[in-house]
Amino acid sequence: MDQQNRLHEIPATISETIYWYVKKAVLDGEFKPNQRIQEKEIADLYHVSTTPVREALRRLAAEKFLSLDARRGVVVTPVSLEDIKELFQVVTVLDIFATKIALQALRPESLAELKQMTRELGESYQEKQILPYIKTNLEIHFKIWEYCGNKFLQQTLRDFGEKFVFYSRQFFLLLPDPDAYFEKSYKDHLNLIAALEDKDEERVERILVSHWGKGFLGESEIKRG
Repeated sequence: MDQQNRLHEIPATISETIYWYVKKAVLDGEFKPNQRIQEKEIADLYHVSTTPVREALRRLAAEKFLSLDARRGVVVTPVSLEDIKELFQVVTVLDIFATKIALQALRPESLAELKQMTRELGESYQEKQILPYIKTNLEIHFKIWEYCGNKFLQQTLRDFGEKFVFYSRQFFLLLPDPDAYFEKSYKDHLNLIAALEDKDEERVERILVSHWGKGFLGESEIKRG
C-alpha cells in the first residue's frame, strides 16, 4: 500500500482521523518545520476535547514527524543534515539490494510502466514542481521494489516512504541551488531506466549510490542553519 492510498484510508476513530489530518498537512508542507501545533485549534476544528488530539500528536511525535519544544510545546520536527544523511545511507543499501533482485524479474511491460512514470517525473522536473517530483520519484522506487518479490524487504522500504517525502521536502529547502539537484536527480532516473533495460547490475549500483548519497549530500553543498 503506497503512501497516497494510506492517506485516503477511512480512519476508525477520531484520534485516527486527526492523526491522518496532521500527518498529511506535515507531508504536504502546510505545517512548516518548527511550526507550533495548537491542540485547541485542532480540537475546535473537529469539535472534540483535546484528548484525541493529544493521542494523535503523541503518535506523530513517536514517528518523529513532530517533536516537543520546551518553550513552544509541540512543533513540526525540523530535519537536520545528519538526519537526511542517516536516512539516505540506509535507503541506499536496501534500494540497491531490492533493485538488483527486481532487475532479473523485470518484464517488457514492467519496464514500459517505469518509462511512463519517468516521463511524468520529467514533466514535474520541467515545471519545477517540487512536491509532485518527490512523490513521483518515490512512486518509481516503490514500483521497482514491488518487482523484487521479497515482501519483507518491500515493506521495510515502503515504511521509509513517508519519511522520504518529509525529509526530501526539507532537504530541498537546504539547497543553495535546487535546480542543479533537480537536474541531477532526473538524470539519475534516466540513467537508471537505461541500466535496468540493459540488466546491468554494476551500473544500477553506481547510479543508486550517486542518487542517494555520494556527490548528492556533500557537506559543502548544503546550507548551514
